[in-house]
Amino acid sequence: MAEDTGGEKTLPASGRKIQRAREEGNIAKSQDLTSGLSLALALLALLILGRQMTVVLLDSFQYYLGNAPELTPERIPAQALAWSAVYRMGLCALPFMAVMVVGGLLVNFGQVGFLLTGKPMQPKLSRLDPISGFKKFTSLRSLVELVKSLFKLGIVSVIVYFTFRARLNDVVMLMGLEPLGLLSAVAQLIATVWWRIALAMIILGIFDYGYQRWQHLQELRMTHQEAKEEMKELEGDPHIKRRVRQLQRQIASQRMMADVPTADVIITNPTHYAVALRYDMGHMDSPVVVAKGQRLVAQRIREIGEEHRVPIVQNPPLARTLFRTADVGDAIPASLFRAVAEVLSFVYRIDQRAEKVRERQSYMAGAA
Repeated sequence: MAEDTGGEKTLPASGRKIQRAREEGNIAKSQDLTSGLSLALALLALLILGRQMTVVLLDSFQYYLGNAPELTPERIPAQALAWSAVYRMGLCALPFMAVMVVGGLLVNFGQVGFLLTGKPMQPKLSRLDPISGFKKFTSLRSLVELVKSLFKLGIVSVIVYFTFRARLNDVVMLMGLEPLGLLSAVAQLIATVWWRIALAMIILGIFDYGYQRWQHLQELRMTHQEAKEEMKELEGDPHIKRRVRQLQRQIASQRMMADVPTADVIITNPTHYAVALRYDMGHMDSPVVVAKGQRLVAQRIREIGEEHRVPIVQNPPLARTLFRTADVGDAIPASLFRAVAEVLSFVYRIDQRAEKVRERQSYMAGAA
């Protein structure tokens, strides 16, 4: 098997790409299915509303023809005549139009769901490119559409031919019928042809809808490069993520180093580990780790501690244990209370920093 290259669309479309295409109005939709269902709906609407529409039309003809001498611009204003005609035509056509509009919306909703976007109507200069237009005209998709159109024309022709052939005698007898009988017979013949064409279009539309969905997914297939770029968009560029993590570590380190001067003691290994603890007797239940580090970071913690006269105590076992069991901002484990308390008891005797002295004196005064 040949190895896939970056330009071959060998991967199925991702959900994100399908959603983007949908937002741009690029969706799978069968116009044949829409046409077939619309024809069927129109026939159904005519069967239901046809009698009422016929009555309204006949009443309108009777009114205008029977009152022609009075319905003149000299006796009735032209605007009133126009509004009267619009009103009567509206009574006839509006129910049918309303059914067709609602039905058309439901048919489209059934195919594509709720979608409201104006992007397909936005002007694009690429649509004016004659070369691109010629390529679309000569593409396989255009050939398929041409074959479908010829096939639909053939189906309609066959349906009309066999329908009239089966009723040839009835068609000949139409010439001997009265006007109302002729109208009824012609309406029945048209309805027969109509529903057969609608049924054929619906069946063809169902197959066409399946083809359109398949073709749509084929056009949205992705190359390996597109998949990688989309993954970067979803998860973020690894270089950017690495840089963000570096900045976060720098900020956390700077904040940690800024808290070192507030520590009560720095417990060291003495060179490999350094853990700075703070314990405010009036506000803390147990000592808290304000900074910790290894090697260079530990060295920097010790340097800052020396600059701000923070007591430094060498206790390798305690330093290693604190480093492994407590993170910055966490209270020390209960198992280390006794060991840390002994260190703090020693530190309080030698720590002469004014702010620490005031802190302890304030606590002792409050306790008394």
